[in-house]
Amino acid sequence: MCGGGGGYEEKEPESKTALARQAANALKRYGKVFVPLENAFIEDSLNSFGDDAYGDAMGQTSTSIAKMYEDKMPAYTKQTFAGGIDPTSGAYAGKTDSIMAAKARSMGEGAANAGIRQTDNAYAGLQNVVKAGQGLQTDTMQGNVSRMNDQLALAGTQAESDFASRSNTAGIAGTVAGVTANQTLGA
Repeated sequence: MCGGGGGYEEKEPESKTALARQAANALKRYGKVFVPLENAFIEDSLNSFGDDAYGDAMGQTSTSIAKMYEDKMPAYTKQTFAGGIDPTSGAYAGKTDSIMAAKARSMGEGAANAGIRQTDNAYAGLQNVVKAGQGLQTDTMQGNVSRMNDQLALAGTQAESDFASRSNTAGIAGTVAGVTANQTLGA
């Protein structure tokens, strides 16, 4: 018979014990630091579909576009007057109405684009949540400020175009009015 005494127990090497402690500390730190951050990211992603998120994105864009047009209006008015258009005339009112319509169009387009982009970003955020949950690499999302700046650059170009096309018409209208006045006086 085997007369072995049993009592032998294999000890874990010190290096394995140290690695296990290090892993336990890392997991505890992950739970304290990163889990709340992940939960906040999930919450933000879900809130991206809320009315407040759309209102903020669309409102900021619309307000910024309106300011672009309002900032250019004094120079446009001055140029219109210099072109010979009487501020009390229907031509002046028509030009002002035309710019206001262009401003409204640009604000509407900008707000709609901001709303569409908000939806895209909200879905991208949820897609990142799912990827992270699956242990996959997530995509970097473009920041809100960067997206709004892109929209404002586009709106700025549109505002320049709106004012330029209407300014050219102002010069033509002023010339026509001047020629008409000269013909009336000369006859």
